[in-house]
Amino acid sequence: MTAILSQKNIRQMASRWLASSQSHHPLRIHTDTTDFFKIEYNDVVILNTKPYLIRHNAKEGRFWLDDEVKFWVKRAIDLKTGSLKIIKLVFYETFKTRIGGIEFESFRSPKKEARILDLIAGHRNLMHGYSIEDKKDNIVRVLDYIYGKSIHAYIGSLQMDHRAYFYNLFPGILRNFMECIEAIGFLHQHAEKHGDIRRDHILIDRVANLKKIYPYIPESLNRVLMHFSKGANWFYENTTQLLDDLREFKTLT
Repeated sequence: MTAILSQKNIRQMASRWLASSQSHHPLRIHTDTTDFFKIEYNDVVILNTKPYLIRHNAKEGRFWLDDEVKFWVKRAIDLKTGSLKIIKLVFYETFKTRIGGIEFESFRSPKKEARILDLIAGHRNLMHGYSIEDKKDNIVRVLDYIYGKSIHAYIGSLQMDHRAYFYNLFPGILRNFMECIEAIGFLHQHAEKHGDIRRDHILIDRVANLKKIYPYIPESLNRVLMHFSKGANWFYENTTQLLDDLREFKTLT
């Protein structure tokens, strides 16, 4: 471990998310993610010198298993940016699915997911993230967290009669849904398949991270915008901090 990623420095970076009772306990730091059961809440995973503070495990939303924990999928905080991430660790699973009367076997492939992340980088209607190998060559995928509701949760929460919905909201929802289908078509055009298409995987996001849509926006300006996003957990404490960041952007343009 380099001096930059010492126990002391990592604790300073993570201090805002740690309870005061943990201030004197050393953080458990992992560079090998092979045994994902050992990686627990408030541990730190380091991937290529970047530290991530582990939060809760994700839960399964497939096949009505909403409470089943996915121990290989962790919510985490990027301690260099303060942004929330989803970290998918290596887990080889096979399972059977059925469409109509046809049953077929599916399996998880970290290499495939890594390959697709590279392919869809910058695509406005597909998830964003990157893959990286840990010290044991496990292919870890780090995904941007999307704060929006799923499409079925959004529609189910609407308080209006069907006629009003059909004429006022449905045209926009249909237009966005067609963009989702076009995104799947983009994968097919590149000889890739999604493998897990479900309505709870279609998320409606009021995008604050405009760099996802307009990649030419400088990172220095985008970082300012992210302080005001719905899921922000890193805020400006005063106007001086905001002005300092805006001046940094201005000097680079």
